[in-house]
Amino acid sequence: MLLPALHHNKRKTNYHIHLIFSERKLLPEPDIKIATRSVFYDETGKRVRTKKEITGEDGQIRKGCTVIKKGEIYESHLFTVKDDKFKSEPFLREIKEIYTDLINRHISDSEQQLKVFDKNSVYLPTKKIGKNNPKAAEIEADNTARQEWNRTADMALISGVSEATILEVKQTEIHEKASQSIKSKGWLPNLFRGIVAKAKDFLQNLIREKDMPPKPTLDIDMAEFRHMRNLMIKVQDKAKEIKNLQDKVLPQLQQQLADTKGFFKGKERKALEVKIKETH
Repeated sequence: MLLPALHHNKRKTNYHIHLIFSERKLLPEPDIKIATRSVFYDETGKRVRTKKEITGEDGQIRKGCTVIKKGEIYESHLFTVKDDKFKSEPFLREIKEIYTDLINRHISDSEQQLKVFDKNSVYLPTKKIGKNNPKAAEIEADNTARQEWNRTADMALISGVSEATILEVKQTEIHEKASQSIKSKGWLPNLFRGIVAKAKDFLQNLIREKDMPPKPTLDIDMAEFRHMRNLMIKVQDKAKEIKNLQDKVLPQLQQQLADTKGFFKGKERKALEVKIKETH
């Protein structure tokens, strides 16, 4: 039997479902065990063989010890033992897919529909931080590193880096190096976060390489290239001359013309006007 429980955190940023199910089945008849002789248990609940083992120096049963007399019920079971199937990966994945599909039937916008996390994707899973978890700060730092990788993976896909390439980086730079680290030094969260950070940097370099334009190549005859270059230099020199005439020489001539006044300056003005016309 499965019972879904939909709820969210205080900030209402994490809606999620807890699936509650029974790992045991109700027995057709209760499994009742009756003591064929007296049964003795010490303070820890451990069964002992004789009454003497739970008797104090005063001859009385020690406090916390238990005696079940012959003919009394000492054990009763209403349910079967837990079924391991409910903790298996195939069962959990199947249930996630079933309920995700059920929820998506009520979401018309395909962009808002949910997906079951695929551990074989380019992304790293984050971990849930339970209430009053003593390792909350450590898990949060670990999740931050994973989220930074996931964002970089998104950017890589957008930039045109192939999914196969990202998966290869994830396998070699994260999974394999983390596995080697665990074998040699044990599980150290700081080391794992460092491994993820280096893998993220590696992936960012691939993105930069993808964004860079291809290196230009010369596909013309070198003699023709040199001729064209010389022409370009001559054109640039002419352009500089023209700019000098317009920015410096022409203003100077126009100022000289303005300053040349008087009846006897006609010839000089005429010459300046000719130079100004030629400069234009």
